[in-house]
Amino acid sequence: MPRLQLLGCVLALLLAGAGCTAGRVHSTPSGSTGTEARLERARLALRGPDHQAVLTDLEELERELEAQLKERPEDARLHGLLARTAFYLQREEKAFTEAGRALALEPDQAESHYIQAFLLGGQDKAGEALAHATRATELEPKQGRYWQLLGTLYLQLDKPVEAREALEKTLSLEPRNAQALFVLGLLAMDEGKPDEALAAYEKAREYEPDLAMAHYNAGQLMQLRGDQAAALERFQKAAELEPGDWRTRSKLVQLHQALGNKEKRDAEREEVLLLRQAGKVDKEYFVREQFQEAGRTVMAVENFELEGDWAKRYEFQVFTPDQERPTLVISLGSYAYANVFAREKDPEGPRLFHLDGYHPDGAHDTYGFFNGEPSYDETREMVVSILKGELKPMSTTKPGVN
Repeated sequence: MPRLQLLGCVLALLLAGAGCTAGRVHSTPSGSTGTEARLERARLALRGPDHQAVLTDLEELERELEAQLKERPEDARLHGLLARTAFYLQREEKAFTEAGRALALEPDQAESHYIQAFLLGGQDKAGEALAHATRATELEPKQGRYWQLLGTLYLQLDKPVEAREALEKTLSLEPRNAQALFVLGLLAMDEGKPDEALAAYEKAREYEPDLAMAHYNAGQLMQLRGDQAAALERFQKAAELEPGDWRTRSKLVQLHQALGNKEKRDAEREEVLLLRQAGKVDKEYFVREQFQEAGRTVMAVENFELEGDWAKRYEFQVFTPDQERPTLVISLGSYAYANVFAREKDPEGPRLFHLDGYHPDGAHDTYGFFNGEPSYDETREMVVSILKGELKPMSTTKPGVN
Protein backbone atom coordinates (compact mmCIF):
# COMPACT_ATOMS: atom_id res chain seq x y z
CA MET A 1 0.00 0.00 0.00
CA PRO A 2 1.41 3.42 -0.94
CA ARG A 3 2.70 5.53 1.92
CA LEU A 4 0.17 8.34 1.44
CA GLN A 5 -2.65 5.82 1.50
CA LEU A 6 -1.24 4.37 4.71
CA LEU A 7 -1.07 7.84 6.23
CA GLY A 8 -4.68 8.36 5.22
CA CYS A 9 -5.56 5.17 7.09
CA VAL A 10 -3.72 6.45 10.16
CA LEU A 11 -5.78 9.64 10.02
CA ALA A 12 -8.93 7.54 9.71
CA LEU A 13 -7.95 5.53 12.78
CA LEU A 14 -7.46 8.72 14.75
CA LEU A 15 -10.86 9.94 13.67
CA ALA A 16 -12.40 6.68 14.82
CA GLY A 17 -10.91 7.14 18.27
CA ALA A 18 -8.13 4.59 17.91
CA GLY A 19 -5.61 4.10 20.63
CA CYS A 20 -7.83 3.46 23.62
CA THR A 21 -5.52 0.87 25.12
CA ALA A 22 -4.70 0.36 28.75
CA GLY A 23 -1.71 2.23 30.06
CA ARG A 24 -2.04 5.10 27.59
CA VAL A 25 -2.21 8.60 29.06
CA HIS A 26 -5.05 10.76 27.78
CA SER A 27 -6.02 14.22 28.93
CA THR A 28 -8.75 16.61 27.95
CA PRO A 29 -7.85 20.14 26.83
CA SER A 30 -7.19 22.59 29.65
CA GLY A 31 -10.18 24.36 31.13
CA SER A 32 -12.42 21.40 30.28
CA THR A 33 -16.08 21.29 31.29
CA GLY A 34 -18.44 18.44 31.91
CA THR A 35 -19.40 18.44 28.23
CA GLU A 36 -15.73 18.30 27.19
CA ALA A 37 -15.12 15.39 29.55
CA ARG A 38 -18.15 13.65 28.04
CA LEU A 39 -16.69 14.14 24.58
CA GLU A 40 -13.32 12.79 25.65
CA ARG A 41 -14.92 9.67 27.09
CA ALA A 42 -16.73 9.23 23.80
CA ARG A 43 -13.50 9.62 21.80
CA LEU A 44 -11.79 6.91 23.79
CA ALA A 45 -14.75 4.53 23.58
CA LEU A 46 -15.57 4.87 19.88
CA ARG A 47 -13.73 1.70 18.87
CA GLY A 48 -14.84 -0.29 21.90
CA PRO A 49 -17.73 -2.73 22.32
CA ASP A 50 -20.14 0.10 23.16
CA HIS A 51 -19.59 1.80 19.81
CA GLN A 52 -23.28 2.14 18.92
CA ALA A 53 -24.20 3.49 22.36
CA VAL A 54 -21.43 6.09 22.05
CA LEU A 55 -22.77 7.23 18.67
CA THR A 56 -26.27 7.54 20.11
CA ASP A 57 -24.95 9.67 22.97
CA LEU A 58 -23.00 11.87 20.55
CA GLU A 59 -26.09 12.40 18.40
CA GLU A 60 -28.02 13.45 21.50
CA LEU A 61 -25.24 15.83 22.49
CA GLU A 62 -25.23 17.25 18.96
CA ARG A 63 -28.91 18.14 19.31
CA GLU A 64 -28.31 19.70 22.72
CA LEU A 65 -25.50 21.88 21.44
CA GLU A 66 -27.46 22.99 18.38
CA ALA A 67 -30.35 24.04 20.65
CA GLN A 68 -27.97 26.05 22.84
CA LEU A 69 -26.43 27.72 19.80
CA LYS A 70 -29.81 28.98 18.69
CA GLU A 71 -29.89 30.98 21.90
CA ARG A 72 -26.17 31.91 21.89
CA PRO A 73 -24.99 31.91 18.23
CA GLU A 74 -21.82 33.86 19.05
CA ASP A 75 -20.61 31.45 21.73
CA ALA A 76 -17.20 30.25 20.50
CA ARG A 77 -17.04 27.48 23.09
CA LEU A 78 -20.35 25.96 21.91
CA HIS A 79 -19.20 26.04 18.28
CA GLY A 80 -16.00 24.28 19.33
CA LEU A 81 -17.92 21.59 21.23
CA LEU A 82 -20.26 21.05 18.28
CA ALA A 83 -17.23 20.77 15.99
CA ARG A 84 -15.80 18.01 18.18
CA THR A 85 -19.13 16.20 18.33
CA ALA A 86 -19.54 16.28 14.54
CA PHE A 87 -15.89 15.24 14.18
CA TYR A 88 -16.40 12.08 16.24
CA LEU A 89 -19.59 11.36 14.29
CA GLN A 90 -17.47 11.61 11.12
CA ARG A 91 -19.57 14.48 9.78
CA GLU A 92 -16.51 16.11 8.35
CA GLU A 93 -18.03 19.09 6.54
CA LYS A 94 -20.01 20.11 9.59
CA ALA A 95 -17.01 19.61 11.89
CA PHE A 96 -14.82 21.76 9.64
CA THR A 97 -17.42 24.53 9.44
CA GLU A 98 -18.06 24.63 13.17
CA ALA A 99 -14.34 24.60 13.97
CA GLY A 100 -13.91 27.54 11.59
CA ARG A 101 -16.71 29.44 13.31
CA ALA A 102 -15.18 28.75 16.70
CA LEU A 103 -11.77 30.04 15.59
CA ALA A 104 -13.28 33.13 14.01
CA LEU A 105 -14.75 33.99 17.41
CA GLU A 106 -11.88 32.69 19.55
CA PRO A 107 -8.62 32.04 17.64
CA ASP A 108 -6.92 30.19 20.49
CA GLN A 109 -9.08 27.05 20.62
CA ALA A 110 -6.52 24.26 20.35
CA GLU A 111 -9.04 21.52 19.61
CA SER A 112 -10.62 23.47 16.76
CA HIS A 113 -7.17 23.97 15.24
CA TYR A 114 -6.60 20.24 15.59
CA ILE A 115 -9.88 19.38 13.86
CA GLN A 116 -9.18 21.70 10.94
CA ALA A 117 -5.63 20.36 10.63
CA PHE A 118 -6.87 16.77 10.67
CA LEU A 119 -9.55 17.31 8.04
CA LEU A 120 -7.29 19.33 5.76
CA GLY A 121 -4.65 16.61 6.03
CA GLY A 122 -7.24 14.01 5.05
CA GLN A 123 -7.93 16.06 1.91
CA ASP A 124 -4.22 15.93 1.01
CA LYS A 125 -3.82 19.58 1.97
CA ALA A 126 -0.96 19.00 4.38
CA GLY A 127 0.54 22.43 3.80
CA GLU A 128 -2.63 24.20 4.94
CA ALA A 129 -3.11 21.71 7.76
CA LEU A 130 0.38 22.23 9.16
CA ALA A 131 -0.27 25.76 10.43
CA HIS A 132 -3.33 24.60 12.38
CA ALA A 133 -1.54 21.55 13.79
CA THR A 134 1.45 23.64 14.85
CA ARG A 135 -0.82 26.15 16.58
CA ALA A 136 -2.62 23.33 18.41
CA THR A 137 0.68 22.07 19.85
CA GLU A 138 1.61 25.61 20.90
CA LEU A 139 -1.69 26.07 22.73
CA GLU A 140 -1.83 22.59 24.31
CA PRO A 141 1.73 21.19 24.28
CA LYS A 142 0.84 18.22 26.48
CA GLN A 143 -1.67 16.72 24.04
CA GLY A 144 0.13 13.76 22.49
CA ARG A 145 -2.37 13.37 19.64
CA TYR A 146 -1.66 16.96 18.53
CA TRP A 147 2.02 16.12 18.14
CA GLN A 148 1.12 12.86 16.46
CA LEU A 149 -0.95 14.65 13.83
CA LEU A 150 1.83 17.17 13.35
CA GLY A 151 4.33 14.37 12.75
CA THR A 152 2.03 12.67 10.26
CA LEU A 153 1.61 15.92 8.34
CA TYR A 154 5.36 16.51 8.26
CA LEU A 155 5.79 13.03 6.80
CA GLN A 156 3.19 13.81 4.14
CA LEU A 157 5.21 16.92 3.32
CA ASP A 158 8.38 14.82 3.06
CA LYS A 159 10.03 16.47 6.06
CA PRO A 160 11.37 13.43 7.91
CA VAL A 161 13.48 15.28 10.50
CA GLU A 162 10.53 17.38 11.68
CA ALA A 163 8.26 14.33 11.51
CA ARG A 164 10.50 12.29 13.76
CA GLU A 165 10.81 15.12 16.30
CA ALA A 166 7.05 15.51 16.54
CA LEU A 167 6.43 11.76 16.82
CA GLU A 168 9.10 11.36 19.49
CA LYS A 169 7.40 14.19 21.37
CA THR A 170 4.19 12.19 21.14
CA LEU A 171 5.88 9.15 22.64
CA SER A 172 7.41 11.21 25.44
CA LEU A 173 3.84 12.12 26.42
CA GLU A 174 2.21 8.79 25.49
CA PRO A 175 4.84 6.00 25.41
CA ARG A 176 2.26 3.42 24.29
CA ASN A 177 0.83 5.44 21.41
CA ALA A 178 0.52 2.76 18.73
CA GLN A 179 -0.24 5.12 15.85
CA ALA A 180 2.84 7.23 16.54
CA LEU A 181 4.95 4.08 16.62
CA PHE A 182 3.38 2.94 13.37
CA VAL A 183 4.18 6.21 11.59
CA LEU A 184 7.73 6.06 12.97
CA GLY A 185 7.90 2.63 11.35
CA LEU A 186 6.91 4.16 8.00
CA LEU A 187 9.59 6.79 8.48
CA ALA A 188 12.22 4.16 9.27
CA MET A 189 11.29 2.25 6.10
CA ASP A 190 11.68 5.43 4.05
CA GLU A 191 15.14 5.79 5.60
CA GLY A 192 16.14 2.24 4.65
CA LYS A 193 16.04 0.92 8.24
CA PRO A 194 13.84 -2.20 8.10
CA ASP A 195 14.95 -3.53 11.50
CA GLU A 196 14.00 -0.27 13.19
CA ALA A 197 10.71 -0.25 11.29
CA LEU A 198 9.90 -3.82 12.33
CA ALA A 199 10.60 -3.02 15.99
CA ALA A 200 8.21 -0.06 15.77
CA TYR A 201 5.48 -2.13 14.10
CA GLU A 202 5.87 -4.92 16.64
CA LYS A 203 5.48 -2.49 19.54
CA ALA A 204 2.51 -0.87 17.84
CA ARG A 205 0.69 -4.17 17.44
CA GLU A 206 1.53 -5.12 21.03
CA TYR A 207 0.17 -1.87 22.43
CA GLU A 208 -2.88 -1.84 20.17
CA PRO A 209 -3.72 -5.38 19.05
CA ASP A 210 -6.54 -4.13 16.81
CA LEU A 211 -4.25 -1.99 14.66
CA ALA A 212 -4.44 -4.07 11.47
CA MET A 213 -1.86 -1.99 9.61
CA ALA A 214 0.79 -2.77 12.21
CA HIS A 215 0.22 -6.50 11.80
CA TYR A 216 0.26 -6.15 8.01
CA ASN A 217 3.48 -4.13 7.84
CA ALA A 218 5.25 -6.35 10.37
CA GLY A 219 4.20 -9.36 8.31
CA GLN A 220 5.52 -7.77 5.15
CA LEU A 221 8.96 -7.23 6.64
CA MET A 222 9.07 -10.73 8.09
CA GLN A 223 8.13 -12.15 4.71
CA LEU A 224 10.94 -10.20 3.07
CA ARG A 225 13.47 -11.55 5.55
CA GLY A 226 12.25 -15.10 4.94
CA ASP A 227 10.51 -15.73 8.26
CA GLN A 228 7.39 -17.14 6.61
CA ALA A 229 5.75 -18.68 9.68
CA ALA A 230 5.94 -15.46 11.70
CA ALA A 231 4.76 -13.47 8.68
CA LEU A 232 1.78 -15.80 8.30
CA GLU A 233 0.80 -15.26 11.93
CA ARG A 234 0.78 -11.49 11.50
CA PHE A 235 -1.13 -11.53 8.22
CA GLN A 236 -3.69 -13.91 9.72
CA LYS A 237 -4.30 -11.40 12.51
CA ALA A 238 -4.60 -8.59 9.96
CA ALA A 239 -7.13 -10.66 7.99
CA GLU A 240 -9.10 -11.36 11.16
CA LEU A 241 -9.31 -7.63 11.84
CA GLU A 242 -10.05 -6.65 8.23
CA PRO A 243 -11.51 -9.70 6.47
CA GLY A 244 -12.48 -7.62 3.43
CA ASP A 245 -8.94 -6.51 2.61
CA TRP A 246 -7.94 -8.41 -0.51
CA ARG A 247 -4.26 -7.49 -0.26
CA THR A 248 -4.03 -9.25 3.10
CA ARG A 249 -5.77 -12.29 1.63
CA SER A 250 -3.30 -12.38 -1.25
CA LYS A 251 -0.48 -12.37 1.29
CA LEU A 252 -2.03 -15.41 2.92
CA VAL A 253 -2.05 -17.13 -0.49
CA GLN A 254 1.66 -16.39 -0.85
CA LEU A 255 2.61 -17.57 2.61
CA HIS A 256 0.60 -20.79 2.55
CA GLN A 257 2.29 -21.51 -0.79
CA ALA A 258 5.72 -20.88 0.75
CA LEU A 259 4.92 -23.16 3.69
CA GLY A 260 3.50 -25.92 1.50
CA ASN A 261 -0.08 -25.56 2.76
CA LYS A 262 -1.75 -25.99 -0.61
CA GLU A 263 -5.28 -26.60 0.67
CA LYS A 264 -5.15 -23.43 2.76
CA ARG A 265 -3.52 -21.61 -0.15
CA ASP A 266 -6.40 -22.55 -2.42
CA ALA A 267 -8.98 -21.60 0.22
CA GLU A 268 -7.45 -18.14 0.61
CA ARG A 269 -7.32 -17.73 -3.17
CA GLU A 270 -11.04 -18.45 -3.26
CA GLU A 271 -11.52 -15.67 -0.69
CA VAL A 272 -9.66 -13.28 -3.00
CA LEU A 273 -11.93 -14.30 -5.88
CA LEU A 274 -15.04 -13.80 -3.74
CA LEU A 275 -13.86 -10.34 -2.76
CA ARG A 276 -13.37 -9.53 -6.42
CA GLN A 277 -16.89 -10.73 -7.23
CA ALA A 278 -18.12 -8.42 -4.47
CA GLY A 279 -16.35 -5.48 -6.12
CA LYS A 280 -13.77 -5.11 -3.34
CA VAL A 281 -10.64 -5.63 -5.48
CA ASP A 282 -9.31 -2.61 -7.34
CA LYS A 283 -6.86 -4.51 -9.55
CA GLU A 284 -7.18 -6.98 -12.43
CA TYR A 285 -4.55 -9.24 -10.91
CA PHE A 286 -2.90 -10.24 -7.65
CA VAL A 287 0.52 -11.50 -6.64
CA ARG A 288 0.05 -15.12 -5.62
CA GLU A 289 3.65 -16.08 -4.89
CA GLN A 290 7.16 -14.73 -4.36
CA PHE A 291 10.04 -17.19 -4.31
CA GLN A 292 13.73 -17.68 -4.99
CA GLU A 293 15.04 -19.97 -7.70
CA ALA A 294 18.50 -20.36 -9.26
CA GLY A 295 19.76 -17.21 -7.55
CA ARG A 296 16.87 -15.11 -8.81
CA THR A 297 13.69 -13.69 -7.29
CA VAL A 298 10.43 -14.67 -8.94
CA MET A 299 7.15 -12.81 -8.53
CA ALA A 300 4.15 -14.77 -9.81
CA VAL A 301 1.14 -12.71 -10.88
CA GLU A 302 -2.29 -14.19 -11.57
CA ASN A 303 -4.70 -12.28 -13.79
CA PHE A 304 -8.32 -12.74 -12.79
CA GLU A 305 -9.69 -12.82 -16.33
CA LEU A 306 -8.46 -14.00 -19.73
CA GLU A 307 -9.29 -10.86 -21.68
CA GLY A 308 -8.03 -9.23 -24.83
CA ASP A 309 -6.03 -10.44 -27.78
CA TRP A 310 -2.96 -11.16 -25.61
CA ALA A 311 -4.63 -12.74 -22.59
CA LYS A 312 -2.35 -14.17 -19.92
CA ARG A 313 -3.28 -16.18 -16.87
CA TYR A 314 0.08 -16.18 -15.07
CA GLU A 315 3.15 -13.99 -15.40
CA PHE A 316 6.32 -15.06 -13.63
CA GLN A 317 8.50 -11.97 -13.38
CA VAL A 318 12.12 -12.95 -12.84
CA PHE A 319 14.53 -10.51 -11.19
CA THR A 320 18.28 -10.88 -10.88
CA PRO A 321 19.97 -9.41 -7.79
CA ASP A 322 20.05 -5.60 -7.61
CA GLN A 323 17.76 -5.22 -10.65
CA GLU A 324 14.55 -3.22 -10.31
CA ARG A 325 13.02 -4.50 -13.56
CA PRO A 326 12.54 -8.15 -14.54
CA THR A 327 15.23 -9.68 -16.74
CA LEU A 328 12.78 -12.34 -17.92
CA VAL A 329 9.00 -12.77 -17.91
CA ILE A 330 7.57 -16.26 -18.35
CA SER A 331 3.85 -16.31 -19.02
CA LEU A 332 1.05 -18.81 -19.48
CA GLY A 333 -0.99 -17.15 -22.20
CA SER A 334 -3.99 -17.85 -24.37
CA TYR A 335 -3.75 -15.46 -27.30
CA ALA A 336 -6.67 -14.77 -29.61
CA TYR A 337 -4.85 -15.52 -32.86
CA ALA A 338 -3.67 -18.94 -31.65
CA ASN A 339 -7.20 -19.90 -30.57
CA VAL A 340 -8.75 -18.73 -33.83
CA PHE A 341 -6.33 -20.98 -35.67
CA ALA A 342 -7.09 -23.90 -33.30
CA ARG A 343 -10.87 -23.44 -33.72
CA GLU A 344 -10.54 -23.71 -37.48
CA LYS A 345 -9.12 -27.19 -36.97
CA ASP A 346 -11.38 -28.26 -34.10
CA PRO A 347 -14.38 -25.99 -33.37
CA GLU A 348 -15.28 -28.00 -30.24
CA GLY A 349 -11.76 -28.28 -28.88
CA PRO A 350 -10.53 -26.88 -25.56
CA ARG A 351 -8.95 -23.47 -25.27
CA LEU A 352 -5.30 -23.41 -26.35
CA PHE A 353 -2.64 -22.18 -23.91
CA HIS A 354 1.08 -21.67 -24.39
CA LEU A 355 4.11 -21.03 -22.20
CA ASP A 356 6.39 -18.24 -23.39
CA GLY A 357 9.46 -16.37 -22.25
CA TYR A 358 9.98 -12.68 -22.96
CA HIS A 359 13.38 -10.95 -22.68
CA PRO A 360 14.14 -7.21 -22.35
CA ASP A 361 15.81 -7.15 -25.81
CA GLY A 362 12.57 -8.33 -27.44
CA ALA A 363 13.58 -11.98 -27.81
CA HIS A 364 10.71 -14.47 -27.42
CA ASP A 365 10.92 -18.13 -26.44
CA THR A 366 8.09 -20.65 -26.77
CA TYR A 367 8.23 -23.64 -24.42
CA GLY A 368 5.02 -25.50 -25.14
CA PHE A 369 1.36 -25.58 -26.20
CA PHE A 370 -1.47 -27.08 -24.16
CA ASN A 371 -5.00 -28.15 -24.95
CA GLY A 372 -6.78 -26.73 -21.92
CA GLU A 373 -5.42 -24.64 -19.06
CA PRO A 374 -2.59 -26.09 -16.95
CA SER A 375 -2.94 -25.63 -13.21
CA TYR A 376 -0.81 -23.15 -11.32
CA ASP A 377 1.29 -25.94 -9.84
CA GLU A 378 1.90 -27.48 -13.27
CA THR A 379 2.86 -24.09 -14.69
CA ARG A 380 5.13 -23.30 -11.76
CA GLU A 381 6.94 -26.64 -12.16
CA MET A 382 7.70 -25.81 -15.79
CA VAL A 383 8.91 -22.32 -14.86
CA VAL A 384 11.29 -23.75 -12.27
CA SER A 385 12.62 -26.19 -14.90
CA ILE A 386 13.22 -23.28 -17.28
CA LEU A 387 15.13 -21.32 -14.62
CA LYS A 388 17.23 -24.39 -13.82
CA GLY A 389 18.05 -24.78 -17.51
CA GLU A 390 16.29 -28.14 -17.73
CA LEU A 391 13.38 -27.15 -19.98
CA LYS A 392 14.58 -25.72 -23.28
CA PRO A 393 12.49 -23.59 -25.67
CA MET A 394 10.79 -25.22 -28.64
CA SER A 395 11.52 -22.09 -30.67
CA THR A 396 13.11 -18.67 -30.27
CA THR A 397 12.60 -15.47 -32.20
CA LYS A 398 14.71 -12.35 -31.96
CA PRO A 399 13.92 -8.86 -33.26
CA GLY A 400 15.52 -8.19 -36.65
CA VAL A 401 16.31 -11.87 -37.19
CA ASN A 402 14.31 -13.77 -39.84
